[in-house]
Amino acid sequence: MVAKKAVKKAARKSGDTSRAKEWKRLEKQFSNALGKASMGGYPAELEPRGMSFEHAFDPSPLLPPDYLQFVKELGYRWITTGETALGFLPPRWMLNLSQQMGEPGRKWEAVRAEREAGTHTYRFVMFASRDINDVNGYCFGKSEDGDALVVWNVEDSLPESELGPFSTWLEQEMQALGEALSELDEEREDADDEELGEPLGLEGESLEMAVAVKLPKKGGAEGVLAAFSRTEKELTLNGRKLGTLPASIGEFSELERLWLGSTGLKQLPGELGRLGKLKRLDLSFNRELRSLPPEVGQLQALESLNLKNTGLTSLPEELGRLERLTFLDLQATELKSLPACLFQMKSLKTLDLYWTPIPPEEIERLRQALPDCKVGTL
Repeated sequence: MVAKKAVKKAARKSGDTSRAKEWKRLEKQFSNALGKASMGGYPAELEPRGMSFEHAFDPSPLLPPDYLQFVKELGYRWITTGETALGFLPPRWMLNLSQQMGEPGRKWEAVRAEREAGTHTYRFVMFASRDINDVNGYCFGKSEDGDALVVWNVEDSLPESELGPFSTWLEQEMQALGEALSELDEEREDADDEELGEPLGLEGESLEMAVAVKLPKKGGAEGVLAAFSRTEKELTLNGRKLGTLPASIGEFSELERLWLGSTGLKQLPGELGRLGKLKRLDLSFNRELRSLPPEVGQLQALESLNLKNTGLTSLPEELGRLERLTFLDLQATELKSLPACLFQMKSLKTLDLYWTPIPPEEIERLRQALPDCKVGTL
């Protein structure tokens, strides 16, 4: 058991030592208590599989000097107990999650329209996270009392309250992490570290550092698929302006992960249902995609379906047949009421309904029907 007094002393120590040194000292305590799987860092070059919007922005006016010095010395580090975690986001991930945040006092539809058009002025930039799925964590923005840059708490993709300057916030976070470490019970400390490791899942959600296949510039969507072996287990096509998904996608019989975010898709072929081993399907940020083919109900291995920021107004009833689906993202879709199929999906653990105009009473009925599912709403 790490001594609580020693942890607090290390976290609070200041003066001639930098915050970066205090963080290193805290990492050492985590490593000694829980092993090396409890701490680590993200490569600065880590690239999300797809950006939320085509138009990026320059975050530098929103990044305070003490934060810049911290990441200059340390890079983008993370710490986890398996239950409590904090990770500092590398640059492209900062932009990606910042694009997914709303703004206090504004409707998401208006914010989204500006970001799609490239006319939005960003007031906040997310720099650290506890949970990227629900966009929870911390961002920088100007104080409501002036122009000073302060840390804001982000809950369910919305900046909620000011937490003070970066250095003050960081000291408090390190103290909280130290206390979480010191309060672990004996059973948890003696357990193996299977629950530990990179806490935000950024590396699994990012592009490979080296791209093995050079995609053709011409030949349309069919030409793009022709560049890949039919035995591929993963296809990452985020950002490619496909427009359509060819029927030949059904030939990829070994496919387990298919990433089609921001590809300009307007419809999907029924042949998609032939992907019997597909576990993860990402169709996010295809605003002209209005419906799914009924054949999606044949994807019996599917565990995760991301439909965030699509133009969907309904879901096929066949979706209710997906007995292994545990994650479904319907954030910022055009759904005005809950499709009946959702009430059949007893395996769901996470359902994201943020920024949808679905009536609260319908959502409450769904919560009653799916008591084991976390239903996120605003």
